Amino acid sequence: MPFCYYYPMATDLKKTIHKNPPKNGKYYLVAIDGRGGAGKTTLTEYVTKILPNFTVINGDDYFEPDENTIAFGSFNDERFHNDVVSHLQKHERSIAYRPYDWHKTPHITERQLTIGDGLIIERNLIFAVDLDWDIKIWVEAPADLALQRGQERDEMPLEQGYRSWKEVWQPAEDAHIKKFRPLETSDIVIDGTKDFKLQIS
Repeated sequence: MPFCYYYPMATDLKKTIHKNPPKNGKYYLVAIDGRGGAGKTTLTEYVTKILPNFTVINGDDYFEPDENTIAFGSFNDERFHNDVVSHLQKHERSIAYRPYDWHKTPHITERQLTIGDGLIIERNLIFAVDLDWDIKIWVEAPADLALQRGQERDEMPLEQGYRSWKEVWQPAEDAHIKKFRPLETSDIVIDGTKDFKLQIS
């Protein structure tokens, strides 16, 4: 398989998504997955311009302090499931969303999130979440490039950051990729090393 295979529907995302009615009968569910540093957030910002009536959830809103790992933090999957996934499984449109903010006190606040035409969840390892995804988008980037980008954006000592990526996050991503084979099973694959505007419209 080539480094990154572009599915034909990637050239017209809106048409691809609306080709079929939403699986839950109410709104579309779009997953954007990829290694940390692959470009998921940047892609999501671009996609929201194409799909302005779609609500967006950034999975990093549930990334919280964790004293049990060198990586200083981890995804609170239990809280993410209770706050978000369990309601989506029941096809609810309104969610009591409780993001974690590292820079404010209290760190967790609640706000009501209302889903419009669809919901985009952008998060590392999101393909593993048990939802009826209408479209799964994978952002492909080499591990070494993702590592470089991740270290450049992280606000932590260089050595700790390197160990966090090499010992915690990238091994988890490798296991995720091996299990879910995103280059084969995604509806759309995007090359995270290139301009998204040249790949998707």
